Amino acid sequence: MGQGEWSLDAERRLAEITFRPQQTLLELRDDIAALPDVDGWDPDFDVIFIIPDNAALDTFTPENLAAHQEFMRGWNAEHRNGDAPKTALVCSNDLKRVIPHLWEAMNRQNWKTSIGVFPTRQEALAWLGKTR
Repeated sequence: MGQGEWSLDAERRLAEITFRPQQTLLELRDDIAALPDVDGWDPDFDVIFIIPDNAALDTFTPENLAAHQEFMRGWNAEHRNGDAPKTALVCSNDLKRVIPHLWEAMNRQNWKTSIGVFPTRQEALAWLGKTR
């Protein structure tokens, strides 16, 4: 079971989580695996990941991301609906944003989910079409 806390917004059809400071990629996988069991989750929701400045990201290596990709391929197939579900990655740190951009590049083709990388939550919400 994941240790992170998902925030669900049924009105905007959005699930959101913030990375913990020393969170590993395997722990993130646990958080993602736990999402379908969160009360109120719906497979039509879009997802937003907030990567704060204090996130370590040292386990987010290309090799580990490739393994995570296989997990996410199956998870998305089973737990995401719609023609084009979206996932936004928010990271204000220019240097750390390289990792979300790598993930986005790894999944541009033959991937069920559209992935966007943004420096602010507001930009991510606009891309997701979730602004009020």
